[in-house]
Amino acid sequence: MAGRFPTAWVDEVYTRADIVDVVSAYLPLKRQGHNFVGLCPFHNEKSPSFSVNRESNVYHCFGCKAGGNIVQFVMEMERLNYQEALLHLAKQLNIPPPIAENDPKAERERSQKERLYQLNRDAALFYHNMLFAPEGKAVLEYLRKRGIDDALIRKFGLGASSVEWSTLLDEMLAKGYTQDELLKAGLIHVKEASRYDVFRNRAMFPIIDQYGNTLGFGARAMGDAQPKYLNTQDTLAFNKRLGVYAINLLRKQRDLTRIILVEGYMDVLALYQFGIIGSVATLGTAFTNEQARLIKKFAPEVWVAYDGDEAGQNATLRALDILEKELIPARVLRFPDGLDPDDLLRQRGKESFDTVRPQSAMSFKLERLQLSFDMRSQEGLTAYSIKACEMLTGVQSPLERDNFLAELSLVTGFSRELLLEQLENARQGSKRITSGKIQPTPRNRGPSREKGEEYWAEKRLVALLASGLLPKGLLTAEDFESQPLRCLAEELMEGKQPARILAECEDQDIRSTASELFSGKDWPQRETAILEAEDCLRAVRLKRIGLKIASLQEGMNNMDEGRKKSNAQEILRLLAEKRTLEQSLGNGKDVLKV
Repeated sequence: MAGRFPTAWVDEVYTRADIVDVVSAYLPLKRQGHNFVGLCPFHNEKSPSFSVNRESNVYHCFGCKAGGNIVQFVMEMERLNYQEALLHLAKQLNIPPPIAENDPKAERERSQKERLYQLNRDAALFYHNMLFAPEGKAVLEYLRKRGIDDALIRKFGLGASSVEWSTLLDEMLAKGYTQDELLKAGLIHVKEASRYDVFRNRAMFPIIDQYGNTLGFGARAMGDAQPKYLNTQDTLAFNKRLGVYAINLLRKQRDLTRIILVEGYMDVLALYQFGIIGSVATLGTAFTNEQARLIKKFAPEVWVAYDGDEAGQNATLRALDILEKELIPARVLRFPDGLDPDDLLRQRGKESFDTVRPQSAMSFKLERLQLSFDMRSQEGLTAYSIKACEMLTGVQSPLERDNFLAELSLVTGFSRELLLEQLENARQGSKRITSGKIQPTPRNRGPSREKGEEYWAEKRLVALLASGLLPKGLLTAEDFESQPLRCLAEELMEGKQPARILAECEDQDIRSTASELFSGKDWPQRETAILEAEDCLRAVRLKRIGLKIASLQEGMNNMDEGRKKSNAQEILRLLAEKRTLEQSLGNGKDVLKV
């Protein structure tokens, strides 16, 4: 994750940064044993469950399970990427920026991208100034007619492009940009001997990323020009699949409980005009997985508020499927009379918008599903009920599932008991379909997905390794059955610091488990650490012996006498070993190295 930054420079930042000092700038901390505790900044709580460990430069919340290292904390609080958070910390510590490692190609691309950002920014300022010049009169009148005031125009940097063919081209050339740069930015067309502006006689909407870089433009035509909306083509700086409109305004908005996802720029502007913050729009394309992952970190839930026409409702279904795939809770806003958010607010006011209650994703899907069946015939009702029950197998909450079954009963006339039986049939059918697939074994699953405390002893061993209190050579990789825990243990035994391990951990579940184990909670005194590790090792080996015995006993009745006798002898040997370990656990004798 350290990108192009030299390893030595990154190590210096980690070494010199004090996580207690950094976190204290955001929330009050109180010392509690090895750690410092406070109220978690990532979820609402009344009793502190947020723990910070100075020794390992790690934080972990025992409430919401958020966790990571000092750089990842800055990433979350400042909405920065990994490299930006490192530079942010380095600046606070008066560490000079690093000299990038030698990568001429990457450096050229970075330099070109930065140049395009600056060109787009200058173009946006030119368009913005033109909006208030005589050439922008028609666009300004259009925006004001739509209820967009000057404050909102400045907030979003709105502008106007000239009706002339090369106004922007001439201006940017005069500023020192080249024709090739304008072409690469998607701002001009070049055909044979002619060259001209891409955007002419349009309202201009600068598209800005979460870091403040101007990536490109959306443009709305005045008059009858087609297409009505035109976006910058994909460039080195802009890809319409990867960003959303108005993401730059979310970065500094704290405590957002939801993001409203809309279809168009004007919908976003209308929501902000009426004081409804936290909305974004796609960029002239269908909602993508990349866009879902982008907005995921800004709020815990997404409300889809697409247009009320058939195309908008079908697009809502597709967006819900993507959000579900990315594990993002979602709901739907459906406006009366097929209106879109912009029309609803301007025609009926904010009060009308506030009366629209968000609908659950499943409820919306079930309603849309009805359109595929003839609900006036018994055959249609039956087919709909079968398909609906298949969909409801994905609802985890028993209470929610029961509510949906009650609604389904009212719609179809089938009894709740009959629908429940159909639901169970659908669930069993799903199990039969997937039973033939290769399923991951427990050792390949992350610790957070393992049942109960199956790997409690191995987790404790990882925590003891992170404490630095165990002598080298006491543990080996073979002492760990869980693959993720084995990987963490191996990195610790190789001498890697907990904070650096977390920096390289991309799986959120494993990162949460690791931050908890590295958090310093209940670390023992040095004199008792080895004794506790030996007790954990005994537990690990007792469990392993039990599994071996169960494996040997399996199917013994069907074995030939020779193999049965061999298995019996091995079981007796393992039972004796098990008794020895159990006795040592009781009297404190160390028999682990025998």
